[in-house]
Amino acid sequence: METLRLPAEWTGVTCARPADFFSHIERPGLPVLWIERADAEKNEAYKQIIPYTLIEDGAGNFMCYPRHGTEERLRGLYSCGIGGHIDECDNKAGLRETVTAGMLRELSEEITGFDLHRVNIAYKGIINDVESAVSRVHLGLVFHAVCKNGYIPRPAGELSGAVWKSKSQLAALQTEAWSNLALSIAG
Repeated sequence: METLRLPAEWTGVTCARPADFFSHIERPGLPVLWIERADAEKNEAYKQIIPYTLIEDGAGNFMCYPRHGTEERLRGLYSCGIGGHIDECDNKAGLRETVTAGMLRELSEEITGFDLHRVNIAYKGIINDVESAVSRVHLGLVFHAVCKNGYIPRPAGELSGAVWKSKSQLAALQTEAWSNLALSIAG
């Protein structure tokens, strides 16, 4: 079975960059490898692909929320991204479709009544962080969702306490590293 190596400039350093991830990784016959999450969280030989979506209200304000979910290593920090692991239920014909299905599932879980037709979503690039154990086993694919026509999504569940902040206001909060990286390429 062919294995794929991601470029060292993507994975060897902490970075945020526009990168054509899908063109690099999509090859006919290249399988998606599913690994038990408990194993993948500790094995730095693999990168778990995480769709990470920033939501902007259309006026330059980003939804951010205090982390208080299941990931203890991130509790107390603010996040500007809605992201999560891609599950086997998201598996589609190709990697792009699988990532998109995972992203949309996460948005639907975290946003009450999420309306895909009321946002413009664009892929922006990758984020990688080698500074912490939790980050070294993940590679973020950054998406930027800009709300249209006054649509303001309502957070649910783990996003309680969400507020809308401009990039300059976000600088005053203690945010997770991925949020800072993602905002740098969001546009």
